[in-house]
Amino acid sequence: MATSTAINHRLLESVRDEPKRMLVPIYGYEEVTVKSLEDACEPIKDLLDHQLKQYITVAKMNSSDPEDKLTQDESASIHLYTMEWTKHDNSLYMKLNQTLRLVDRSKLKPWFKYLKLFLTAFFKLPPSKDTLVWRGVCEDLSALYPKGKEFAWWAFTSCTTSINVLESPNYLGKSGTRTIFSIQTNSGKLVRAHSYFDNEDEILLPPGIYLKVVSSLNPADGLHIIHLQEIEPPHKMLADPFDLNELKHALPPTKLPAHTVNPQKEEEYSSSSSVISELSEQPLYPSIFQSPYQSSFQPPYESSLQPPYGSSFQPSSKKGKFIVFS
Repeated sequence: MATSTAINHRLLESVRDEPKRMLVPIYGYEEVTVKSLEDACEPIKDLLDHQLKQYITVAKMNSSDPEDKLTQDESASIHLYTMEWTKHDNSLYMKLNQTLRLVDRSKLKPWFKYLKLFLTAFFKLPPSKDTLVWRGVCEDLSALYPKGKEFAWWAFTSCTTSINVLESPNYLGKSGTRTIFSIQTNSGKLVRAHSYFDNEDEILLPPGIYLKVVSSLNPADGLHIIHLQEIEPPHKMLADPFDLNELKHALPPTKLPAHTVNPQKEEEYSSSSSVISELSEQPLYPSIFQSPYQSSFQPPYESSLQPPYGSSFQPSSKKGKFIVFS
């Protein structure tokens, strides 16, 4: 597994690349059948480099005894997402998130099987106990997020519950131009138990999360703090990978994922002032986690799907954790 000195580049991904307009919902992937992680990655092997096969093996070995009642392949799909390729831009999560932001949804088709496995695992994870998470970038994005703006983030978003994670010079540092997002959400999932970076409390938010800018502040030179709150979207943004009612037998009713916030209950969090005050007295560092949505999805029109890709599944019988050396 990754050591404490490893850099989690997902925490530094800029949201500047998010589309400036609303995109059509993400659906179609939920209809495919997936046999294994190898099967899920077969359609995308030509989109990634030769390291994919090696990383699949490592992910499967490190997921031989998964937590949260996930299957080995489900856990390994999360593990694979969190891994860094030797060339950063070739990392699976980079390629996937770039595709999720594209206007042309047909470009997502090769990713359908992986999305089905990954989002199935994601939705099965218990909701994070932390409803306030953080994320940041080393640039001024305040002009893109005026108070009252409502928008969707279409890529998976990594966040943190601990500002200390981003305190290191490897991340935001303690000075210079920075934008910190504080995000109030019920959709975040803690992926630490399934991540290659198992020393960090990474919270992951799902594609299509719908947010509103509650406030925007500039408490110090070069530092911008933008408070976001998850709200109910105007329509379903992301199809559910399976019937979420199936989760009821595994989670207490009061603990089921609250994928959206009732707009009638939407309010500016009372702790904003105290949070800002506390952060202004110490280095501010962002976090990057998002969560899924609830309810069944009815697409406006039928999608044409290719038949499932075939592949053989060879489960690993080995135990223990493995590290990739680049």
